[in-house]
Amino acid sequence: MDYNVNLWNKYTDENKQDLQSSRFDLIYSATMILNAKKVCEAGCNIGNNLTAFPTDYDITGFDMNEYAIQQAKSKFPKFNFSIQNITDTSFSDNEFDLVFTRGVLIHIHSNAINNSMNELLRISNKWVLNLEYFGEDGKMIDWKRGKDLLWYRNMKELWKKFNVEIVSDCEIPIEIDKRKMHLTLIKKL
Repeated sequence: MDYNVNLWNKYTDENKQDLQSSRFDLIYSATMILNAKKVCEAGCNIGNNLTAFPTDYDITGFDMNEYAIQQAKSKFPKFNFSIQNITDTSFSDNEFDLVFTRGVLIHIHSNAINNSMNELLRISNKWVLNLEYFGEDGKMIDWKRGKDLLWYRNMKELWKKFNVEIVSDCEIPIEIDKRKMHLTLIKKL
């Protein structure tokens, strides 16, 4: 499916209201626990998930939406943001200590999910963390923006196809993220 700029710009405008500080704290705390010094958010949109990070951290975010990236740069001028496709970024191999997604892989069509995961692994030096809607993998979710735009993901099962160690796979409490999300943490071998 082609990238619909208008649809994703509207999504970006709605994200300005998505301020769940406990989720932001969870992501930041995970980087601290994992001793990740160089962090990348794949599919960062306007950067809400980076809110808890101090401005002196080495943070990179990327997204396909130019409108969202412009807002992220304005919101976090000391972080690095760029327009990139999750299946083929310009980052170097092993560039980041931790690469994470939140609500991104649920938007990747099943025919591109393995390429996306390969790219996350390629640019990660050690850790990949996913916070994604959990359910029967690949089952389409009816979404107010249309069909073929949102799918459940069972990241633990998907990661079993790769040369990684699955460190954690757990449901996120509703108090931290109001959607039915799982946190899956993998270690690159």
